[in-house]
Amino acid sequence: MPRIVVSGVPTTASRHIAVLDGMRALAIIGVIGYHTRPSLLPGGFLGVTLFFVVSGFLLTRSMVNLFERLRFSYPHFLRGRVRRLWPSVLATIAGTAILVYCMAPSLLPKVRGDALPSALFYSNWSFIFRKLSYFQSAGLPSPLTHLWFTSLIMQFYVLWPLLFVLIFQLCRSRVARAAVIGALAVASSLEMLLLYTPGQDTSRIYYGLDTRAAELLVGAALAVLMHRHVGRQDDEFAHDPPHWQFFSRTVHVRGRELRVTGQQLVNALGFALLVVFCVCFAIVDPQSAWLYRGGYLLFALLAATMIWAGMHSGVFMRAMGAKVCSYIGSRSFSLYLVHYPLLIVLNPATRATPLPWWGYLGQFALILAVGEVFFQLIEAMRGTPWLPWLTRAGDNAEPARETAGERLGRRLTASGNAGVRMLGTAGTRFATLTACLRPGAVVGIVAGALAVLVLMLPLNWQAIAHARAVQLRPELALTAEQARKQLAKPAPAPSPQPEQPKGTDAAQSKGADTAQPQVSALKVPNNLDPSRWQCDAAAQQCSVRMLMIGDSVTAGVAQTLQQHFPQAHIDGAVSRQFATGEDLLAQFLGSGEDPQVIVFALGTNGAAMREQAEHVVQLAAGRPLYFVTALAPVDWTAASNATFQEVAAAHPNVGIIDWSALATAHPEYLYDDGTHPNELGTQAYEQQLYNALCPRD
Repeated sequence: MPRIVVSGVPTTASRHIAVLDGMRALAIIGVIGYHTRPSLLPGGFLGVTLFFVVSGFLLTRSMVNLFERLRFSYPHFLRGRVRRLWPSVLATIAGTAILVYCMAPSLLPKVRGDALPSALFYSNWSFIFRKLSYFQSAGLPSPLTHLWFTSLIMQFYVLWPLLFVLIFQLCRSRVARAAVIGALAVASSLEMLLLYTPGQDTSRIYYGLDTRAAELLVGAALAVLMHRHVGRQDDEFAHDPPHWQFFSRTVHVRGRELRVTGQQLVNALGFALLVVFCVCFAIVDPQSAWLYRGGYLLFALLAATMIWAGMHSGVFMRAMGAKVCSYIGSRSFSLYLVHYPLLIVLNPATRATPLPWWGYLGQFALILAVGEVFFQLIEAMRGTPWLPWLTRAGDNAEPARETAGERLGRRLTASGNAGVRMLGTAGTRFATLTACLRPGAVVGIVAGALAVLVLMLPLNWQAIAHARAVQLRPELALTAEQARKQLAKPAPAPSPQPEQPKGTDAAQSKGADTAQPQVSALKVPNNLDPSRWQCDAAAQQCSVRMLMIGDSVTAGVAQTLQQHFPQAHIDGAVSRQFATGEDLLAQFLGSGEDPQVIVFALGTNGAAMREQAEHVVQLAAGRPLYFVTALAPVDWTAASNATFQEVAAAHPNVGIIDWSALATAHPEYLYDDGTHPNELGTQAYEQQLYNALCPRD
């Protein structure tokens, strides 16, 4: 993440630490992999923990050296942090707003809601107060969600120096200072443990500075423990070598004598920790309870140990400082800022099938290219080399000279007009603050500020976003009548149905042997009797007494369904869980309601377990029951749909209405969130339900 550089102060803190490049590279690969597709690297979010530890380590290491030299200035320190973060964050907001308007306008209202909190570094608390989950932001997540990290880091930059100066003054030994910092880290982890409740949203814990401070403080404690007093001319870690470096033993393996040294053991430890993180990136579940019961602290300690191992000369240090690691690590902050908006746009929720492997590689290459451009134009300071292993231009110490902005501000300040003098003074201060920035960063600041101001204007942003979305997807402008006419057009060829579960064919053939008129569904309940209600195919009217329980998809189509099924009881609600639907079904049936057909349309907001689906069948008490397959850009819908088909195969009175297959074959039926049907999809949904209850002519 952003490097800690104290311009003009020749401290040991400015020395490059190669292992941190490798850790940054590992972290950003994990984060990008997770955001590309959570199932690709389910534990990739742990890259954020690596970033936290590295940030806490570098920040505290820099402060300790400045404190010892009595050169620490809190205002100067904050100016440096703002100069590092603000241009990049503001440029990200401006670029994201433009990208979203051009390619994914449905996300524009969310960019508007998060632009100001992100620009002022409080978006993590904004997400907490609005109860926006990091791990369940499917469909249309805000493209600025990832800026919660920069907000939390800036909050740490503001508060930690004030607290650390007290620790530094009250505790004279580095062990005592590290012990106090460690106690604070434990307190933060304990707070996380106490606030965690299984089954409830973890946004408060995941986004909060107080609960995530442990990872930053572990890095801070390491910096204090590894600090050497100033005044030495030799390398910081070359003098006073620790006792373990003198360790040497001869071991016998299969008749051979092998010499094992302390340096070899430390290198082996570093590589072992590297393997541990790679494996955890691939297997750790972000919803695991143990993460909030000390898991994050454990990974922070492992990351700190990896830093310690890599700060001593050896093969591990050289491997982590290899050129590819050095390059990716030096660009990690830029890659972090640009990758999330790009992935949101490149992977729309309406995409029916996952990309092939080469598609993901292409996206990563694009992110790398955009990140490089962003780094060179926005993040890098003046004098930064094109590649991290090249010699810096003048070691980043260009001769002090008056910039054009400062020159203009000085001339305006000399004016006799008071207003012009104020403008000149403000311009001079801005020019001084941005003197070490590249021109692109100044443009990014101005563009970001303008973007935030424009997004704050009291305009009808929903209408603006919809108008742009209609330009990209004309079907979004269809009325109900136009949608019905379009659906009435003959299709070129029916799409193949998904493979039916074992037992479905037998159930269908059994129904075919009866004299009952045939309806259309993936699986029809064997006791469904359309002769018990009236059907008007021309008007799509059906008098069936249907009880339908669903979530926000059902709520969105309820008005249309009620028009075509006037005797139906339709109950849909946003974010409804499967278990809630079970309770509602029991309540409705227990109150004396006697539907002729039950339609259960849940599974979008959480996986449906086999026992839950069996319970719904039990509550139906032999009545015809349809499960509607779920569709959403989340991993659990496939498991829910498989559960529905397994249960339907085991119970003759249970059928399947395959909305998932229909909408997957026709992404134009859905809004950009890949879950909720638009007007065209609403009419298609109604027709599919009608066809499952009324026989074809």
